[in-house]
Order: sequence, then structure tokens, then C-alpha cells
Amino acid sequence: ARALPSFDSVFLVPGDRGDPDRLAGEFPCRTLDCPRPDRARWRYPAQLARAVARARRSLRELEAAAVVGLGSYASIPASLAARSLGIPLYLMECNAVPGKATRLLSRFAQGLGLGNRQALAGLKGRRSCRVTGTPLRSELRAVSRPSDFGLSDELPTLLVLGGSQGAQALNSAVMEGLRACADLEFQVLHCSGREDAGRMRAAYARTSIPTAVIDFVPDVGRVYAASDLVVCRAGASTVAECAALGLPAVFVPYPWHKDRQQERNALESVAAGAARIVPQSELDASALRRIVEDILLDEERLANMAECARATARPAAAQEMAAHLIESLGEAVSEPHWMAELGG
Repeated sequence: ARALPSFDSVFLVPGDRGDPDRLAGEFPCRTLDCPRPDRARWRYPAQLARAVARARRSLRELEAAAVVGLGSYASIPASLAARSLGIPLYLMECNAVPGKATRLLSRFAQGLGLGNRQALAGLKGRRSCRVTGTPLRSELRAVSRPSDFGLSDELPTLLVLGGSQGAQALNSAVMEGLRACADLEFQVLHCSGREDAGRMRAAYARTSIPTAVIDFVPDVGRVYAASDLVVCRAGASTVAECAALGLPAVFVPYPWHKDRQQERNALESVAAGAARIVPQSELDASALRRIVEDILLDEERLANMAECARATARPAAAQEMAAHLIESLGEAVSEPHWMAELGG
């Protein structure tokens, strides 16, 4: 949206996920009914029909010239409403494996902007697809030091990001693994999530490793900037962020996706030498010790991985996707109009 300053962008988002707060008033925001197909499945058709009807009303009120769907269940009602009203649709898909919503909606989308080249294989025969990379916020490039979080500026810093899915399992695996690293000189900056912060602080208090546990990270760029190596999930945005910042990573993919989506998100970075993949089932004490000894405490390897990470980055992804959107939608967006954008 920032890459399209001549457009009045309005975000249509679910009302139960905190999206209006994350937008921080920069763009107008409307809540929209977005039923989940994995809940109360027998009621989903009726719930979806009502949500589409409400989305149609919103799009008419906004005089929307186009709709941008971000690929999750939340994008379905307004995208279908756009289809029924003859409003052009553009889709963003940042994962290596296109989700069900993207595959469904791509049948009538005028364009698809992709964050990962692998996604092309799942969208064969669809209309205009372009690999642009994943758009990232400019605020990601922050400046901070470990001392901003109560740690030493002299010790190598391992960042642990639990992520939104499976955070507790990753937190526990890392915590158990670090017990084998007490004799090594490094420190841990651990973003645990609010629900697990107390447990993690109590567990770290029983170790000799210097640590800082953060329950919530409003500005993830600051924790990235203070770190030398990150252990994290492999969501599409996280992988793109590590590449953009030249941050070496050990990705622990969320293990319960049937299509191994997160593992495939990380493959390009691994192939480039910027990251490693460690399955969650193998993240034990010996694995954590190898991560610390072989990567975090090896300055030359860290520097090489950081250079490789930057080589995979797509710093102009937002501008490239915006240009592709305008190219795909043509006359519908040739002049400034309202554009409704759905949070994915």
C-alpha cells in the first residue's frame, strides 16, 4: 500500500486478530466477517454467504476499483464479492506452497504476485503470475544493541523467535537443548510469546547462560539488529526478513503442515548457504550445541552466511509487486481510486 501512494487504500480485516492495532492508524481499516472453513464446517457455506453479502456492501460503499487478497481464509469473502461485482482481483501469495484460498481465487484473479519462485509450480495455467519477492516494511531496518535488552554488547547473541504457530514446542526444544551449552560463551535473546514468557524466564533462571526473555515484540527489527544468529520458524515473511537483513538463520519448520510449507519456504536460503534447516524432532541438546559452536561462535562462517543471505534478498519487492498489480489490472487502476485490501 505504501508503494502505491496515489491510491486510497482501505484494509478489510477480521475483527478478532488485532489487525487495526497493527496498522496503527496509517490506513483506514474496516472489520469484516471472515468465517473459518476449519471451524463448524457444516455451517461454513451459510456463514460464507452472509460474509460475501456484507463484503459486497463494503466494496460498493468504498467504490472499490480493485481488491487485493492476501491468500488466507480472510481473503475469501471480499474476493468472492469482488468477483460477483465485476471488480478486478489481484492476489499476493508469499509462501512457497500456495494455500487453498489462493488456489481457489486464482481462477479468476487478473494477477498474482508471488514471494517465492516455487509457488509457480502450484499455479500452473493461472493468469499473470510474477515472482516479486515478499514486501517488507521499511521499519524492519532498525538500529539496536544487545545492551538495549539488558545483555552484553561483547558476547555473540543467539535470537530465538517462537513464531505464531508452535511457539511453545520450539521454546521447549531450545530450552532443553541449551542445557548442553552452559560452558560456551554466548547469550540468548528469546522472544517467547506472552503465554510462555513466565515458564521460559523460570527455566532460564536455572541456567548460567545470560538471557533476556521478551514476551511480545512490537518491533521485530530491533531484536534482529541486536542478534548474530536466529533460530526460528520458517514463515514466508520471516525467511524474507532474514534475507533482507543479512541475518544467518537456523530454520525449524512448523512440522504439522501436510505440504511442508515452511520447509519449502526456507529451501532457497539453505541452497544459497544463508541458513540451515533443523527439523523440530531433531532439535535436541547435541543439535543446539552444534548450532552454537559451528555457527554462532565461528565469526568467519557467520560473515559468509550473512553475505549469502543478502544475496537472496529482494529489497524492491513492494515496488515490483505494486508495478505488477498496476500492469495486471490495467484501466481499472489507471487513476487513483479506492482499493480494498484484505489482511491475509
